[in-house]
Amino acid sequence: MAESAITFEGWRYAHYFEFVRRIDRNVTVRCKLCPGQKLLSTAVNTTSNLNKHLQRTHAKVKLIAKDPRTQSEPPPTPKRHKLEFGGPVTKAEMDRLVASFIVEVMLPICTVESPSHRSEIYCAKYR
Repeated sequence: MAESAITFEGWRYAHYFEFVRRIDRNVTVRCKLCPGQKLLSTAVNTTSNLNKHLQRTHAKVKLIAKDPRTQSEPPPTPKRHKLEFGGPVTKAEMDRLVASFIVEVMLPICTVESPSHRSEIYCAKYR
């Protein structure tokens, strides 16, 4: 990129755009979030057009600001810990655990009769 395109290069949301060309005092970029080939133009000394595009067109997207000087990726999200189950559980123990769960959380009994809850119990029981 040319020297005078520093504003775009140093912008914290530049990673959402791909530089296409510079003509005189204008910079053309391609939005990576838009389907197709959405080209946008802005002056070399401002990013206001690009800011407005992100705010209006991609308002529902959670944008991540990056420091262009470091070009570091955001820290990875930690992995979920695997749940450890004890050994097999007897039917009486399982009934007691389900009953205490219902009482503790104050849920209606239909909660534990749902197919999704039954499959959880089945998976936990036979691990």
